[in-house]
Amino acid sequence: MTRWMKVAFKYVFLVIIIGALFAYAMFQGGFVSWYLFYSVITIIVLMMVVTLFPFKVKQIRRIISEEAVEVGGTVDVTVKVEKYPFQPFFFVRIFDELPGRLQQEDTPGALFFFSFQRTLSFTYTISNLKRGVYRFGEVKCKFGDLFGLLEVERTLQGDETEILVYPSFHYLRSLPPVAQQREREGQRNRTSLQEDRSLAGVRQYVPGDRLASINWKQTARSSDLMSKEFESFQGEGALLVYDSFSKKSNQPMFEQSIELATSLLATLMRRQSYARFYIRKDRWESITVHQSMIPALQALAYVEPNRQPIEAIDGVYRKWSGTHIYYVCAVLDQALLAACRTLQAQRVTMTICTVALKGTDPRVVSELESIGVKVVEIS
Repeated sequence: MTRWMKVAFKYVFLVIIIGALFAYAMFQGGFVSWYLFYSVITIIVLMMVVTLFPFKVKQIRRIISEEAVEVGGTVDVTVKVEKYPFQPFFFVRIFDELPGRLQQEDTPGALFFFSFQRTLSFTYTISNLKRGVYRFGEVKCKFGDLFGLLEVERTLQGDETEILVYPSFHYLRSLPPVAQQREREGQRNRTSLQEDRSLAGVRQYVPGDRLASINWKQTARSSDLMSKEFESFQGEGALLVYDSFSKKSNQPMFEQSIELATSLLATLMRRQSYARFYIRKDRWESITVHQSMIPALQALAYVEPNRQPIEAIDGVYRKWSGTHIYYVCAVLDQALLAACRTLQAQRVTMTICTVALKGTDPRVVSELESIGVKVVEIS
């Protein structure tokens, strides 16, 4: 039964009730019969007037328990509808319109009867959130008569509210290996070894540090291995690159690649307080990560799959000249191989990190390693 048929049936039913009461009053006669008839007519008229009366609100606000959470987190949302005084209604049902990716079987809402409160509010919980940005806007209201014969639905615009869901991450036991014997933190190639001898401090040994960089005096004083921190390394930071290219059938691996990029960045930041991060959306964007990972987490929360493969020639490659980069991606293909050849010409060494090599053309992996690019699978 269509919506219009339901509405027509309600009006026909209303006419039948009025006709039956009128016939009863005519045949029965007397004060009670006509009193019943006019009482019902009065109630029906009032119901129609209330239903047709415009339901206006001053403001619709949402209060979010957490505006930024990690994947799998839970958020409590409180919707407050502030209405004008003397807004008559028999009942009103208020529903919060969820963003498309949060659609549920039951739309969160609440039912209010004969309420004289200026503010109508209800709270609901969203759990097991997935990575992304969720924007809330509209609120739907349904109100009508006591018997549900007449019902009006209206859409009201509320304050725009946004929930940011960061990708989850974990710390890696060690950084992925590199193809050549050099520092793994993105330092530029040096021609003078004297620069490396400018000591800036010491830190705890991390797997992958050169044996020559171990400070044996500090190690003897403590129970842990200690490594030297050189002045020439300061300010260079680590260079992490994330390519958002993904195919339509590869969505799970795309999300896993984002988690891998976040985990690798967290591991790098654990070793030092500064890193450089590049992410490819419509174009390459550079983010400086200093002390806090929040800027990078925000970028990774907003990123969507890019259907265009990486360009073989790009101006940003010059900025990476002479460095070692950790390149995280979900797809290894011929386009990436061509870009790697260009980066090789710019004296860039690469470690490609991917979540799974299953389904990847082994010839691409073989050619990448033949030109000196290390390919590492991190599950």
